[in-house]
Amino acid sequence: MKGKILKGSIIAIILIMFLVSSVSAENKANDEKVLTLSKGGLVIKYPSDWGVSQAKSNYSIMSISKLDSIDSAGVGQVNINFEKKPIEGDFHTFVNSTYNSMQYDSSFKLVSSGESIIGDRQAVEYIYTSNQNGVEREHKAVWFEKGGQAYVLLYSAPINQFEQNLYVFDYILSDIQIT
Repeated sequence: MKGKILKGSIIAIILIMFLVSSVSAENKANDEKVLTLSKGGLVIKYPSDWGVSQAKSNYSIMSISKLDSIDSAGVGQVNINFEKKPIEGDFHTFVNSTYNSMQYDSSFKLVSSGESIIGDRQAVEYIYTSNQNGVEREHKAVWFEKGGQAYVLLYSAPINQFEQNLYVFDYILSDIQIT
């Protein structure tokens, strides 16, 4: 009899713990906010645990980073940078020339490339790794053309953080507005 009571008590405790954790996770999801940023002809939505940060590129129109990855200079180690560059010649030739030069630099390794779609536009996607100052990073770049300009959305993160934060970049790509 005591064994049945103990077994029933353990099952009840497990059920209560499951219900409490479910309510806690639901409350956390409801507490997260989605923020909007609009600049340079792009409107993006991103989670509130990311924020505006500094970019290293002169072509940057905006940059966001995972808040807990921003260093003392304001640069995020897990970041998404949005750039706009004037196209010199054909769009595909312009974009491909950027990555063709990587084959001569041993600190970069091209993982994949191919066609993609962003919003209603044809796009080109590149995934590559880099090793600069002993830090290995993975990058996913998606390029599209608008009004004689090449836009690139570039997600970068240390290799050990790339996959776990990729969903934010994918969400932005699926929801971006190109104005």
